[in-house]
Amino acid sequence: MGEVGGTTHAGTHADAPLHVDPAGAAIDTLPLDAFAGRALLIDLSGREGEIERAEIETELARAGPAGSAAERLLVATGCDWSAGFPSRWRGLGADAARWCGERELRLVGTDAPSVDPPGSGGLEAHRALLRAGVAIVESLALAGIAGGRYEFIAFPLRWTGADASPVRAALRRIEE
Repeated sequence: MGEVGGTTHAGTHADAPLHVDPAGAAIDTLPLDAFAGRALLIDLSGREGEIERAEIETELARAGPAGSAAERLLVATGCDWSAGFPSRWRGLGADAARWCGERELRLVGTDAPSVDPPGSGGLEAHRALLRAGVAIVESLALAGIAGGRYEFIAFPLRWTGADASPVRAALRRIEE
């Protein structure tokens, strides 16, 4: 019999509302259908600063009908993990996170270690997304994957009462 130790936020993982709200739902109570289905991957790498709503809107418009129909949004920011845990990454601005919730996305995923920018003590993007019922997956391995439509699966483990869980994420390209 083996044992697992460490943080629930190591590697690619999903965050539960409990992560930012002591009264929030734990990972084992979240609906699994949010973590599987069609997703749109957008590439916002090579840019600086917080990810703003207008940036996301522009990329969704560029994707045409796939952008307007997207229920799950995966954001490639070009986060560099080559030297270990990154000290810099692009996270969602609070307005962009609120907009994702208003748009009723089912899930937002990122290649960064957090949907929030570094040093975000208030975790405003986490709070806005989770309050709106938007699932969060962080630290996705998106380097070298082209933007476009995909089938996405990233089920969290059923860890009772946990604020997050590792996931094994998979993408399958949907040909236009």
